[in-house]
Amino acid sequence: MDKFIRSVLLGIAIVAVAYAGYLFADIAYDYIQAATSNNEVRSIAGINDADPLTATINLGDNLGGQTPESIAAAQKRVINFAALKKINPQIIAWIYIPNTRIDYPIAQAKDNSFYLHHDFYGRPSFSGCIFLDKDVKPDFSSHDSPVYGHHMRNKSMFGSLDYFRQASFRNSHQIAFIYLPDQTIKYQFVEGQLLSGTKLPPNTFDFKTLTMVTCEYDQPGDHYMVREKFLTSRPPGQADPNDPPVTTTASAK
Repeated sequence: MDKFIRSVLLGIAIVAVAYAGYLFADIAYDYIQAATSNNEVRSIAGINDADPLTATINLGDNLGGQTPESIAAAQKRVINFAALKKINPQIIAWIYIPNTRIDYPIAQAKDNSFYLHHDFYGRPSFSGCIFLDKDVKPDFSSHDSPVYGHHMRNKSMFGSLDYFRQASFRNSHQIAFIYLPDQTIKYQFVEGQLLSGTKLPPNTFDFKTLTMVTCEYDQPGDHYMVREKFLTSRPPGQADPNDPPVTTTASAK
């Protein structure tokens, strides 16, 4: 009888390990598929560098902090919106924080649920697509423009926003860009806040802000927001005279 019980338990253990392996492989496949899709979109947008398929960002990695050169190169970026709109007419912008993995198209739908579960191509996706709140202006001229994205475990999408909880990271990653078909908007970090739900605090500043929001894992239902203040708006590809000359054609990453 003992031998029979041991055999049954061994069988259950083997099945459990096999199932866990299946789940891990399935999740890994989903991450790779999402990264592959995002890299396709980058290529169409005219961005040459690819996002690593499964790599995470650590504070000590080789992306490092922002530099005057990386910010100047980002300022001169031009996104091919005409090509992107042929794939998804709901694209309105592109978001990029130099020296991070946040480098994605932004869509806007009639509701705030569609792009939680669909990628830029409109296909079902567990990583979704970065999207602008349905109730604000698509040109980012609202007093606050909330943008939402998933907190992926491999730090893709908005998964690296929680690094802004660390002073060393936010001090070295102050600048963010929103690219629109007719302008490039530069923002600067102003505050980060852990939220116990989905309700965002209002923008009480006397300037326009961009607010990036993602889920957080401190407690169930937590979210984290990074709010940035409007600095400048310039035509696409136009250098900021306050930035240093760009001496290389390499990406700003």
